[in-house]
Amino acid sequence: MSAFVQTVTGNVPVESIQIADGHEHVWINPADGISADARIELNDFQRIRQELKSFRQAGGTLLVDCQPGGAGRDTRQLRRLSQETGVLITATTGVHQRKYYPPDSWQWRANTDEAARYFIRELTEGTQESMGEQVENAASEPVPAAVIKIGYEGTIEGQTQVLMKAAAIASRQTGASILFHTEMGRNIEALLPFFETHGVSPTRLYMCHVDKRPDVGLHRELAQAGVLLGYDTFGRPKYDPDHNVWRLIPALVADGLAHSIAICLDFAFPSQWRSFGGEPGLTFLQSHILPRLTEIGLDVAAIKRLTAQNVTERLAWNQ
Repeated sequence: MSAFVQTVTGNVPVESIQIADGHEHVWINPADGISADARIELNDFQRIRQELKSFRQAGGTLLVDCQPGGAGRDTRQLRRLSQETGVLITATTGVHQRKYYPPDSWQWRANTDEAARYFIRELTEGTQESMGEQVENAASEPVPAAVIKIGYEGTIEGQTQVLMKAAAIASRQTGASILFHTEMGRNIEALLPFFETHGVSPTRLYMCHVDKRPDVGLHRELAQAGVLLGYDTFGRPKYDPDHNVWRLIPALVADGLAHSIAICLDFAFPSQWRSFGGEPGLTFLQSHILPRLTEIGLDVAAIKRLTAQNVTERLAWNQ
C-alpha cells in the first residue's frame, strides 16, 4: 500500500512533499456573534494568494491549515487558493476553542455519536461547506478534511471530553490523526492516557504549541511514547525562541527523536503576513529556520524530517 496525504485538491504521495509548514491558518472568515477579542480575520483572497505564491517560489510545498468548521474555515477557498498558487493545503475537521464560535453553535451541544459522525463525514465524504454552493472558479467536488482538531485548554471535562471521545471514534474508524491546540502546553501529559484508554495510538496524536512549555524531560517522554510535537514559536520574540525552542530541538535530536518534531509557523494574524504589510511572512521557514537548523548541526535527513516528513507521515492515510 502507498501512503498519501489527502489535500484539498486531491491525494498526493508523502514522498512528494519537500517543505511543509505543519500548522498554519490560510483562511479565516469568522461568523457573526464572536466576541471582538476572539475575532481573527484572514480573508483577503488576493493578499493570501500573493503570500502563498511567495511561499511556493521559495520551495514551499504544503501548508497544514488548522481552522476547523464553524470557526471561520472555508475549504472551497482553500481549494481555490491551492489551485491558483500550486501550494498543497490540507483541511481540518474537529473543533477549536469555544470562544471562536457563535453562542448557538451545534458543536457545543452535540453528543459523542453526533460529533463523531460529523468528523467522519468530513474526513471521508467532504467538509460541510464544500457540499453546498460553489465558490467562483472552484470545482464542484466536495473537499475532504485530512485531520481532526481538538481545542484543548488543559482540562478533560464537560463538552471537551465529549468531543475528545468523538475524535477518538473518528480516528479509529478512519485512521486520521488528532491534532491538538494546547494552551501553552498546559496539562498535555493527560492526553496520552485518555486517548490510550479510548483506543487511539500515541502515534496518531499531534500536540501543537508545546514549545511554549519548554520542558525537555516532558517532551522527551511524549516523543518516546510516539507523540508528534508541534513547535511554532520561531517567529515570535515574546516566547524567547533562542532560549526555548532552539534549545529543545538539539536536545531531542541528540536523543534520537528527530522523528517526533514538526516545524510550524502558526501565523493566523494578518500582521504576521508580508502580503498584508506585516512580518515575518510564510517564507520565514525557508529564509530563517532552514538555515539555522543547518547551523545547529542537523544533517539533511533530520532537517527533512522536521520540515516535511514527520508531519506528512502523521497526516498520511494508506491506500
